[in-house]
Amino acid sequence: MPSLTDTTGARYWRSLDELARTPEFREAVRREFPDDEWDRLPPATRRQFLRVMGASLGLAGLTACRWPKEEIVPFAHRPEERIPGVPQQFATSLELAGAALGVLVTSYDGRPIMVEGNPEHPDSLGAATAVAQAAILGLYDPDRSRRIVLREAGQEYVKDWDEFASDAARRFVESAEGVAVLSEASSSPSLLAVKQRFLETVPGARWYEYEPISRDNEREGLRLAHGRPLRLIPHVDRTRVVACFDVDPLFEHPSAVRLARQFAALREPRDGAMSRLYVAESSYTLTGGRADGRIAVQASEVAAVLAAVAARIAADYGIGLPDALVDLPGAGGVDGDFVAAVAADLVAHRGAGLVMVGPRQAPEVHALAAALNHALGNVGIGLTYAEDPDPDRPPHAAAIVELTSAMRDGSVNTLVILGGNPVYDAPADLEFAEHLSGVPYTVHLSLHDDETSRRCRWHLPRAHQLEEWGDGRAWDGTWTCRQPLIEPLYGGRSAVEVVTTLLEPEPVRGHDVVREVARAAAPGVDFERFWRQALHDGIVPGTAWPEQRPELYGPGLARAREGLAEIVRQERASANALELVLVADAKVYDGRFANNGWLQELPDAITKVTWDNALTIAPTTARELGIADGDVVELSAVDVSLELPVYVLPGTAPFSCAVSVGYGRAAAGSVGTGVGVDTFPLRRSTGTDIIRGVNLRPTGRRYRLATTQDHHAIDTLGFAERNFRIGNLVREATLDAYLADPELFHHMDHHPPLEQLWKAHTYEGEQWGMAIDLNACTGCNACVVACQAENNIPLVGRQQVINQREMHWLRIDRYFKTPPGVAPDQVDGAEMVFQPMTCVHCENAPCEQVCPVAATQHTPDGLNAMAYNRCIGTRYCSNNCPFKVRRFNFFNYHKTLADVSKMQFNPEVTVRSRGVMEKCTFCVQRIQSVRIQARNDRRPIRDGEVVPACAQTCPSRAIAFGNLNDPESEVSKLRGSHRAYATLVELNIRPRTHYLARLSNPAGRSGQDDRQSEHGSHGKESA
Repeated sequence: MPSLTDTTGARYWRSLDELARTPEFREAVRREFPDDEWDRLPPATRRQFLRVMGASLGLAGLTACRWPKEEIVPFAHRPEERIPGVPQQFATSLELAGAALGVLVTSYDGRPIMVEGNPEHPDSLGAATAVAQAAILGLYDPDRSRRIVLREAGQEYVKDWDEFASDAARRFVESAEGVAVLSEASSSPSLLAVKQRFLETVPGARWYEYEPISRDNEREGLRLAHGRPLRLIPHVDRTRVVACFDVDPLFEHPSAVRLARQFAALREPRDGAMSRLYVAESSYTLTGGRADGRIAVQASEVAAVLAAVAARIAADYGIGLPDALVDLPGAGGVDGDFVAAVAADLVAHRGAGLVMVGPRQAPEVHALAAALNHALGNVGIGLTYAEDPDPDRPPHAAAIVELTSAMRDGSVNTLVILGGNPVYDAPADLEFAEHLSGVPYTVHLSLHDDETSRRCRWHLPRAHQLEEWGDGRAWDGTWTCRQPLIEPLYGGRSAVEVVTTLLEPEPVRGHDVVREVARAAAPGVDFERFWRQALHDGIVPGTAWPEQRPELYGPGLARAREGLAEIVRQERASANALELVLVADAKVYDGRFANNGWLQELPDAITKVTWDNALTIAPTTARELGIADGDVVELSAVDVSLELPVYVLPGTAPFSCAVSVGYGRAAAGSVGTGVGVDTFPLRRSTGTDIIRGVNLRPTGRRYRLATTQDHHAIDTLGFAERNFRIGNLVREATLDAYLADPELFHHMDHHPPLEQLWKAHTYEGEQWGMAIDLNACTGCNACVVACQAENNIPLVGRQQVINQREMHWLRIDRYFKTPPGVAPDQVDGAEMVFQPMTCVHCENAPCEQVCPVAATQHTPDGLNAMAYNRCIGTRYCSNNCPFKVRRFNFFNYHKTLADVSKMQFNPEVTVRSRGVMEKCTFCVQRIQSVRIQARNDRRPIRDGEVVPACAQTCPSRAIAFGNLNDPESEVSKLRGSHRAYATLVELNIRPRTHYLARLSNPAGRSGQDDRQSEHGSHGKESA
């Protein structure tokens, strides 16, 4: 089966199996596209005919009693300004690791069903991440804790909040000394106020903050560089060149949504110029997938690469670095071409560049990046600084070490744990669980009765973030409110309320605490008006932390140089050793979202693995070790041995492997317990996630990963055999090539004139269409989860994913790209590209032509619609779909859901039962809602008024939707772009979804703003 090729002869392929044409891949394609033999049944006898028809009539009679009887009950007292069935939106926020993201939550009759971004929030800008979208499913998790549990003497007792408050008050009276609190990272001003009051009220109490995944290395690196801890705030929109060293700012940064939006805006070629992105990393990230120049290096070698860039800048361009960083170590032994290109571009665009380093790298590496940004004039443009909100806070790793040491010494008599799960994720060498059992009085507030709760005296159910009053700060410090969308389903309380319970005989509502903190922060104003406006907008403008302009700190940089020398020395001493990188999982993070089925079943953007974590390794390394995809290996490091399945991933650095944390939970809930392998035992209190000297040993066993990488493959072989020449599904070119010939992408179409056999339909009013810009898409998967939430798409589970029965209406196809003739075992340097793929709503839809009951139809506004109650499940439409974007309900996946889980359903979308075909509908319910409103207002539908869920949540605004009959609509203009093309257009199916080809801007091309050598004047104008 020939791979897709572009004009340079490069090959695009989904997996190593596809590149090698393995029998397994051919069988997968055969299942997607059955040959002509599948329906050649033997002649039927009269008895067989009567048997089948009798069974069919019997089953038809059963359909009348498929659904239970339900009653609709009205409000006894309707709330003011509430119209039943009309959704409302409320501004609130979701906090993760101390950064608050502003969101808008849609609620039907007091039942929240959808999370979207808040356009007013500086880090949201109207978009949301996949994790934020999935928060709605976490709210209705039936495994959430429903009761207060007291555990003593090996017994469990169910208690209430009054009994806990009395017991806690008695405890604090009896022993006010030796009190400690362990909390998650939080930016909440209200929790900070309660914390200060607690420490003042309880003498000698100590408050610790711990996150297993943090940005403390960056914070401490800035302390070295500038003499005090600072918060770095990147501004990609003000740059022309970004150099990333083991960092994924477009996905993992607290401001990732904003950064993705800003990055996408700079990838639109304007005036013949486009930004450029360099990445040095050990394994593919989403940012690495968008790089114009990328090298795969071991994570432990990143410091040497950055040092080489700094040395080249100082030696070749005379850019003065601080004396403490002169003659940096490690300038040799790295990719010279990459180093030279990065150095030249950063110097050519002084004041319009940005150097970023990832949170895994040591503080000394961050200090070097800070010195480089300072020397290149990037501070105040490509990045700004703000004061650290808690400068006296010790790093998280140091805090958990200090607390565990105090527990071991017996100086902690009472420990209150607010969220988190340290029994699961604390450094393994601390033996936190053992020492926790030795503390006489322990309390854990948690959403689930998890691993930590089961070792504590008291377990308290926590309110979900969508159930509580609170506040937080965006990454730049902007005050962000949090208001409840629903009463706590299981009587949970927030961290603020629990701490006040320890101080007050009577419970204090979180609402009152947040109001008082807001009142103190807004003196001299009409507070009630201020409060209502803040709740309405979700933020208070002008509350970001002031910008700081720090100077470099010589003594700290001198220490950083010594540290860099040691890092490089250790790397050189173990140059051929296999390293392991522990990474935060893109879906379950540090394990806190392990029980969220949407995230577990979401294919990883790069590996396409679901319901598991796997050890990723480079093809050349796998070949040298004699292992392959799906092999189970024994990984030995830091006196720990784990067995993990292997995933061979092109683009991984030789002798480097990576694995996600957050799996292998023992008490996550019915969804997440036992999924994957717990890799936290590999972490140590030294705080490093890069482990050298790892050993891998094949066990001889195999494990089948539930990966979707070869599912729904498009049958290019079958088309080729029908004498069609297939243009690229993914089309890309360099900026120079595009500027030389703007019609480049249209030349890739090779087909005879496409003639209609009948008169084409003329659309009056609206004719809906979509455009997807591959130059903006980062593959973040936010659109996939948004579609699932909006359209009541079910979960199917790991085994059904293996059976190729996942139900996502939208998928992100990930392709690798290699030059022609490259063997499957020589693809370590493969490039990566993403393509969102969903129903393209063909004008000449092949599915419509074969449906025997007309269940799939064309609407007057051009949609390819599904009538679910007509579908009889023949699946002819799926067989005839060239894009493989239709999904069949083999089972009634909603039947066994708990009642509370059904509260998440969107009432505007049918909940499908077993045996019907599903697919993208362009969110027809949103179209109808806007159409009704426009008719009521006696006006036409405005451009941009209808926004499908995928387009609404997209951080980079890669998806546009609108009326093709309106020549001024955004989608019409995009489809008229030189970069616009339709996939499989030679089949004359006339798809309504068009793509905009992707452009790259590799170093040395004239398309970059190299012609402006005035040290980045272009970037300064943007600033």
